[in-house]
This record gives sequence, C-alpha cells and structure tokens, in this order.
Amino acid sequence: MKTLSPKQVARALAVSESSLKRWCDRGLLPFTKTSGGHRRLTVDSVLRFVKESGRSLAYPELLGLPARTGTGQRTLAAAQDDLFSALLAADETRCRQILFDGHLAGIPLSRLFDEVVTPAFERIGEAWACGQVHVFEERRAVETCERVLYELRQALGNGPPAAPLAIGGTPEPDPYSLATAMVELVLRQRGWNAQSLGSRLPLETAQAAVAQLRPRLFWLSVSYLDDEGRFLEEYARFYSRVQSEVVVIVGGKALTSELRRHMQYAAYCDNLQHLEGFVAATWPAVRTRHARKGRTPAAG
Repeated sequence: MKTLSPKQVARALAVSESSLKRWCDRGLLPFTKTSGGHRRLTVDSVLRFVKESGRSLAYPELLGLPARTGTGQRTLAAAQDDLFSALLAADETRCRQILFDGHLAGIPLSRLFDEVVTPAFERIGEAWACGQVHVFEERRAVETCERVLYELRQALGNGPPAAPLAIGGTPEPDPYSLATAMVELVLRQRGWNAQSLGSRLPLETAQAAVAQLRPRLFWLSVSYLDDEGRFLEEYARFYSRVQSEVVVIVGGKALTSELRRHMQYAAYCDNLQHLEGFVAATWPAVRTRHARKGRTPAAG
C-alpha cells in the first residue's frame, strides 16, 4: 500500500508539519516508522482522519486523488446526474471525484450506491433500450466504475484480523459484477472482512468456498438468470448443504417474488441499505469502520 511522508500529508491538508506530527503523537493519525525512524502514513488512514475530523483536503492531488476532491458539496440527486454524464463520457477522473466527495462527506456507501450509482446505471440501461446508447458505452461505463470502486476499497483499508468474514458473488450465468463489488464495500465499511468471489460463480464452488473459508455470512446477488428452474435446483442443493454453517443473504432484480417463494434464505434485501440494516441488527457487536462524527451528510 502506498505510504506518504508527514510533509506530503501536511501539504495535502494545508497545515504545518508540526501540527500533523502532534496529531500523530495523539493517536489521531496512525503511522508506521521506517527502519531509519521516519514516519510514514497510508492514504486510507489520512482519508479516515479527514472524514472523522471534518477537515477538507486542500490539495487532494497530493494523495493521488483528483483536484477538488472533498471540497464540493452536492445533493445526491445532483451527484446522480453528474455520475450518469461522467460514466457515458468515460471521464474516470470525474467519476472518482463524485464518489470520493460523497464518501468524504460521510454518506454511507450503502446510500451512495443506492441513490447515486445504481440509478445512474439504470438510466444508462434505459438509454440503451431506447437506442440512445451503444453497448460499448454501457460496458465502458461498467469498467470505469469498477476501477473507481477498487480505489474506494483501497481507501477503506483492511479491517482488524478478528473482523468476521463474509463472502459472496453472482451465480452462473450472471455477468453483472458491479452489484457484488458494491456489497463487498458496504460490508467492509460496516467492519467486516468482506471478499467478493466475482461473477458467474457456480453454486457448487460457492459451497466449497463456504466449507473451506468458513465465513459467517454469504451473499448472492442475482441480476440475470437464463433458466430459473435450473437455478432453483442448484440453489436448493447449495442451501441445504450450507444452511447450518453460514447465514445466506440474497438480492437482485432477477429474484422475483414468485421465484423467492421456492427459495430459503436468512434475508432478501432489495437494496444495499436494507442489507446494511439487516447486518447491523443481526451482528450489532460488529462496529462500523470509519464512522463519521459530527456532520450531517448532504441529502437528495
């Protein structure tokens, strides 16, 4: 993971280096020391400090972020419009700024994804259905967003070794990887060690993953099915073999109410805020990572 010197971080925050070192000494900013005794700070610890202290980034580009990241205030509705345009234009810098602005403003990732990212992609899908957007533009938008989500994952950092494990993905033949990537980030922000296993996951290998990794939670995001009967058979076999070992949560637009009548699971979540609510109620001892103090996020 990339590390920074106190001087670089002080410049990014527009404070003196001595002030920054005092914050380090008070435990507000975690740091490590090189073999030569020099302090080094990680980007995720700096971003966590920015969120919790209510400070702004004067020069975010010094942390590898777009200029003006964390300095703009926008409603979620405006952020959705901005992201929709940026995704279609393949403006990765703009996409990164929009999502990091929301993150640094203290908006929970579940809400940011539910009210900004998901609706933006729904609009792209509608535009494609009307012939206003080419397939390549939709695919390019997904790739752009996935790269930004990876950077958000890096910004969250790693949880403590004792954090509970959650794994999940999408079943065969579902190719939609964004949903499972967003579930991973929401759970990581809630303090879990969450690992997406990706898309098109055969349920037989999902069962093997549960047996080998022994997670406390398994999620299945289902956005597309080509054979509902086959899926129900494979899912019933999977669930019967793992139900005593792990809590299974399902979600996704392909799981209609009729289909769910034939399924067993611990919870069905139709959006990420519902997922977060279920997890918070079921495991209240797991503390949210990087909780924001003192400021109210912008609302749409």
